[in-house]
Amino acid sequence: MPDAGRDAVYPITLTDGTATRTREVTPADLEPVQALHRRCSPGSRAQRYHAGKPELSSAGWRLLSDPERGTTLVTTPAQHTDHIIAMTNVMRTDRQGVGELAVLVEDAWQSKGLGTALAAHAAEVARRAGHHTLTAAVAADNVPMLHVLESLDAPPPRAVGRVFDINIPL
Repeated sequence: MPDAGRDAVYPITLTDGTATRTREVTPADLEPVQALHRRCSPGSRAQRYHAGKPELSSAGWRLLSDPERGTTLVTTPAQHTDHIIAMTNVMRTDRQGVGELAVLVEDAWQSKGLGTALAAHAAEVARRAGHHTLTAAVAADNVPMLHVLESLDAPPPRAVGRVFDINIPL
């Protein structure tokens, strides 16, 4: 695994052979992250945020880009490092040792193994941050994300209305 430093790049090769690069977010990534959100369908954004918001608010961006609050990763094609195609979050929670996982993958890049690879990498990031558990709130109809979490050996989900609260021991 590459160096775990802030400037480290984690390579992922997709099922179609496309090479990508995943790294920690920087403040300069705001506009490319907003563009990612605009390219995602309302359904994809709703699955990630449980609402169809077209962009992050300023407060949301500050939260996600603050290393004191957790780790946000962005993924780009290896040959186009200014074009963000996915965002992964491992954020601290109010529970000691529990990190919250969320992933947003641009629609055109879904079903290529990226979400699964990003979740596995996020689990490693969480372990390095001292977390013993990852938690995720997943809409009951978000079958692709449920499959991604199964790849992390997630236990059967607990239903909370139409959202599953999933806790994954690391």
